[in-house]
Order: sequence, then C-alpha cells, then structure tokens
Amino acid sequence: MFCGFGSYARGEKMDEGDAKGSGDSNGLSRDSLSQRIYARLRVALMTGVYESGAKLNIRGLAAQYQISPTPVREAVMQLVREGALELRLGHQPRVPVLTIPHYIKIRETRAPLERLATELAAVNVTDTLLHKLREYHTRFVQAEIDLRWKDALAANQEFHFEIYRTSQNEILVGVIENLWLLAGPFINNQYPNIRRGSSEVHPHLMIIDALSRKSPSEAGELAVRDLREGSYLILENMKFENRKTSAKTKKGKIASNLTPSTTES
Repeated sequence: MFCGFGSYARGEKMDEGDAKGSGDSNGLSRDSLSQRIYARLRVALMTGVYESGAKLNIRGLAAQYQISPTPVREAVMQLVREGALELRLGHQPRVPVLTIPHYIKIRETRAPLERLATELAAVNVTDTLLHKLREYHTRFVQAEIDLRWKDALAANQEFHFEIYRTSQNEILVGVIENLWLLAGPFINNQYPNIRRGSSEVHPHLMIIDALSRKSPSEAGELAVRDLREGSYLILENMKFENRKTSAKTKKGKIASNLTPSTTES
C-alpha cells in the first residue's frame, strides 16, 4: 500500500494514463483509479497537506485530478472506514481533530513498531540506502531553512519509510503507515513551532551513522528517540500556548471586573 511521496503529496492532477479511468481496455478500471486516488489522499494526510478539521470537497478533488467524482468518492469512503476521515450526515468529509491523549496512544504504539522496523533494516543496509537517506535529510534541512513546512514533513517521512521498507516486512510497514496516517494532520498543526536547536546533532544523522555500522539495537533506539523528542517538543509547545491563552483570558476577566460601570442608578 505504501508509495513514494512527491507529486502524490502535492495533489497534482492525474497523468494521461490515470485520467483514462473509464474502464476501457486502454485505461484503468474505475477500481484502479479509485485506488490511485486513495493512495494519493493517504500520502497527503500523512504528510500534513490537510490539517486537523480540514474538509475535503469531493467535486473539487475530482476537478483537480480531472476525473469524475465517483472514484474520488470511493477513495474518500475507504479512508472514512479506516478512521483517517470522518463523515457526518449532511456534511463534507473532514480530517478528524485528534485529542492529545489519542495522539499519545498513537505515539506509544508507533515506538516499538518503528524500533523493530529499523532494527530489521539495519541488517539489509546498502550504500544506496545510505545515499538516499542523506539526500532526504538534506532536503528536509533545506525545507526547514526555507520555512516550507509541508515539504519538510514529506522529506522526513521519505527518510523514515525508506528505512522501514528496507526491513522487507511489508506487513510491519503497512501498520506503521496507518499510524502515521492518523497522526499526520495533528503533527502538521504543530510542526512550525517545534524546530530543534541548530547546535544539536540531528537524530537523522545519528540514525544514518548507526545504520552504516549495521548496529540494529542502536539504530532502533535512535529511531524511537527521534520520535519521542519530536513528540515532547510538540506537547511542550502546546502546553506553553495553552498557558498563554489562559493568562490572556484571566487578564481580560480581571480588566473587565475593574472597569467602572457606566450604568446610572
């Protein structure tokens, strides 16, 4: 089920072959076209193209991809069944708004699975893999410098899933992908506020080093460390923002109480 990101994450229109989804012998069947839309929407959700609470307009997506609404609707309904989207009667499908406790549960489920996938990958490391990982990390860093947050999220995801696919366990990769799908929009909302200090050695580079030495336990531990550090930054920022909001609300109430009444007796 997992595919590369690139244009899928950007939601570009279907190519000429895709657009032939009428079911004739020269093009894709409707089911095949629906699966391609489904794959694109999954990647878009995982890489934060859609934020928590965002609504998806089926006819708008169909126009964007230059296809009929039917395969788009089928893809959306598949994502609704998986919990990646929610649909209420009389409303457009939308991205669920993830609560903090639910996000933490997803993180704690991801940690052992991503550790295992990284440990399995360490046995299969090649120079080609290491080269790709360095490229993805460079792309990630440059996107952060340019404040292109969605591109940074996509590059980060390419980095990690390049490792997970190297585990050669497609079932494990599929489960991890489903968890990223649920957490992607939530992380997108917070990501611009959680950049690590520039003086720190980025976990990506430490993971690459451990993989280059084919050290499964170290690479797995670093993958979990990367996950947890990013998560802690997200949660600390949210606590800080909540405290600021509470302080402003409290200050506003005090000011309101101190304001003399203009009502005459």
